[in-house]
Amino acid sequence: MRPLPVVILVVAVIVSVLAPPTAAQDLRSIAAIHARLMADGIEELERQNGMMKETWLLVESGTGAMVEAQRQGADLEALRVRDEQLQQLESQLTMRLTEVQRVRREVLANLAVIEAAGGISSSQAGQPGVLDGTWNLSVQPGLTGTLFLVQQGTLVSGTYELSGGWAGSVRGTLVANKIRLERIDSQLGFAAIFYGELDLSADRAVIQGRWEATQLATGMPSAGGWRALKED
Repeated sequence: MRPLPVVILVVAVIVSVLAPPTAAQDLRSIAAIHARLMADGIEELERQNGMMKETWLLVESGTGAMVEAQRQGADLEALRVRDEQLQQLESQLTMRLTEVQRVRREVLANLAVIEAAGGISSSQAGQPGVLDGTWNLSVQPGLTGTLFLVQQGTLVSGTYELSGGWAGSVRGTLVANKIRLERIDSQLGFAAIFYGELDLSADRAVIQGRWEATQLATGMPSAGGWRALKED
């Protein structure tokens, strides 16, 4: 995670090197993506905070039980067992606290990018692209998840989450209903290229096509099909 000043500096450099209106379009895209990431981060922060509270209650209860055992004259071995259990809980509590701090920093970093990019307002949003929004995603073989896309002209960018803990971003183009997306995975890096065709004839937009891996990992498929159905 880059420090907040570095994140702001990166966005400022983008503003200085891109010529309008391309710069404005790219910044709107950046702001929209980070707004989605920030919303997801807030949900994750609430979840992690709840887990930290649960662990703290266990530590508090365990400490009280150990004090009571001492008062009742428990032997050394029994107290050692309780102490080991408390140490494990305290280690979990420290890990929970560290995770809460990490997610909190990510939320602040995303907010810094949004503000440095000028935020998101109705005057900046412009006409929505046909790809804008959330899509239900299936990637064969055997993965399902969600895809969030932002379209600016022919440029497409976004984020995704897949079953199995896979997540990351995508970037690409849409030309004559032909879409090409590069998948940048948070663990694997540049992992695959997705080719598809957009169909707007049905009640809900759908994209179907094939993907090809850009790096071959042992035990992992190198190609397959994919489909994305736009949420209402």
